[in-house]
Amino acid sequence: MVDQLTQHDPRRIGPFEVLGRLGAGGMGLVYLARSASGRRVAIKTVRTELAEDQLFRVRFTREVEAARAVSGFYTAAVVDADPRAAVPWLATAYVPAPSLEEIVNDCGPMPAQAVRWLAAGVAEALQSIHGAGLVHRDLKPSNVLVVEDGPRVIDFGIASGVSNTRLTMTNVAVGTPAYMSPEQAKDSRSVTGASDVFSLGSMLVFAATGHPPFHGANPVETVFMLLREGPDLEGLPDELRPLIESCMQMDPTARPNPADLQAQLAPHLFGSGSDDSGTASAWLPERAVGLIESRRNGRPAGKPAPGPGRSGGGRPAPAPGPAPLPPPPSHDPVVPAPVPAASVAAPVGGPDTGPVRLAGGQVPIGPGPRVADVRAAAVKAPPPEAALAASWSKPRPGVNGTDPAVGPAVAAPPAPTVPPEQAGGWRPWRFRMSNDVWGTPSVADDLVYVTSFEVHALDVATGRRRFKTRDVAWSMAVADGRIHASDGPTLFALDAREGGDLWRLQTDAWVYSLKAGRGSVVTGTRGGGVQGWEASNGQKLWEITGCQTDFESPEAGPALHDGTVYVWQDARLRALDARTGDERWSYPIGDAASCGGVPVRVTPAPDGYVYVCAGTRVLALDVAAGHVKWHFEAPGRLSLPAHLRPGPGRHRRRHLPGRLPRHGLRPGRHRRP
Repeated sequence: MVDQLTQHDPRRIGPFEVLGRLGAGGMGLVYLARSASGRRVAIKTVRTELAEDQLFRVRFTREVEAARAVSGFYTAAVVDADPRAAVPWLATAYVPAPSLEEIVNDCGPMPAQAVRWLAAGVAEALQSIHGAGLVHRDLKPSNVLVVEDGPRVIDFGIASGVSNTRLTMTNVAVGTPAYMSPEQAKDSRSVTGASDVFSLGSMLVFAATGHPPFHGANPVETVFMLLREGPDLEGLPDELRPLIESCMQMDPTARPNPADLQAQLAPHLFGSGSDDSGTASAWLPERAVGLIESRRNGRPAGKPAPGPGRSGGGRPAPAPGPAPLPPPPSHDPVVPAPVPAASVAAPVGGPDTGPVRLAGGQVPIGPGPRVADVRAAAVKAPPPEAALAASWSKPRPGVNGTDPAVGPAVAAPPAPTVPPEQAGGWRPWRFRMSNDVWGTPSVADDLVYVTSFEVHALDVATGRRRFKTRDVAWSMAVADGRIHASDGPTLFALDAREGGDLWRLQTDAWVYSLKAGRGSVVTGTRGGGVQGWEASNGQKLWEITGCQTDFESPEAGPALHDGTVYVWQDARLRALDARTGDERWSYPIGDAASCGGVPVRVTPAPDGYVYVCAGTRVLALDVAAGHVKWHFEAPGRLSLPAHLRPGPGRHRRRHLPGRLPRHGLRPGRHRRP
């Protein structure tokens, strides 16, 4: 429940003594603290990069003042705040209770009456929040704590402050895709209280079924499902459908307001006249009530993970200089095994469209079979012969990817039930993180490295955690036996086998991008800086300034391949020596406006060329001298980097993601200079 403080955590925040770390999320870190009178509070701090945004500070100050006015019974009251501190913070009354996410994950879906009881309390909380002029914007299961006398909504007043800041303009979404409203996914800056009602409906789906209504393989696919598909209501009791469907109307004006919801729910909850109908024990299963009581009494029940929404952000950035070392990494036992396929519900009907697959692409784009669908199909269908088994297949048009005239698509065989040590093979595994995973995991040798407010090293074969460290790593790269990472103001290296500290230093600016390879580390920092570092000891080798600042995100940062760094500077793509920073060649690529308002994407490849996507253009440039081998003009802007897939002999296939014509590439667009 409460983790010990690290050497990097503050010991006091404002007038409060910090006791431990409660969790973390997209906004930053949350601490358990104590006032001079002994009152316990939860303090949410704001990430450094947000604290540097003056527009955020203005909005956050206004939202904090509004949050102080929220006094509803079903909210965690704001106790104190300092939006003008070096690291802004907000203190709320500490509620020793499990989140809705923990209860459902540990105890299973709630009965229908318990869902109504939950909905009534959250609706009353939203009425108080909206009455103070706030919109929550991040209502989700981890932001609702459940105590004996009802739910408590937390984290209002923080997500609201982010809206309209530079985060909403630089590819950082405000909210959680699985629970946000359609209008929030399109533009989070103009949402109203109706958006929170949609999120409430989505949260109730999770409470009643154990799964969110929209669950893609990644946030982009989840938003695609939100905007293009209906919610996945498989397993939802029929008696709850009218309530939830009214909340999840695509048109915000068609949704009920919180007062309407309370009036709609009251007859179901209080019709019997029972005095205890407002308590958890009247509606929740015994195991869930036990979890609530154990948390209230301070006894851990199992080891529920703190939800990602119980967060704030960042800590004060210390002055440049040597950084203290964190505690040694911890080594943890095996994680729970995957859910058996037989326990997964059957798939629900979907729209009459299948995923879009670019020629030779590794992953289909758009709607397609969900994990639950595939597992359920695997249970129903007999396993095909081993020689005929396919790793996956594209669903045909029709309900659930089937064609009425053809029949259901052949499903992949279920995972083997014999232990891998007996079968001599590998089987799928799952590792549950305590917070959202950031970025793409890195794989080196027999370990996969994942960052989620901590760095985790997992065994590729079994999913066992080899070690974890208490390092916040916004950016991470693994190379040459080292984990190179940054939490923004700090750059550090860890031993890739054990997690021990190798070196650590403070940077002069926030690191938003990090690459490593062949003994060098390359970072991109806010304000247009790019630096080269010696990977073995952290010595700075070189630094340049004046690089692009329009797209300061990991995917738009400098690229590194085979000792060459590729940067976008002064409307040119420059190739630099990774050890010295000396320019090897440059090519005029244009500024952000001439590139269609999208970042230049660079894909170095082992065939001696670097493939550049710039707006609607794709270029193949010789790595040695920067000469153009060929140039392609696409009919639409390319939103992702090119991908290279080796083919037979000397031929290669280049896959260019983006908006392409319906019938393929147009002739005459590919030309050599």
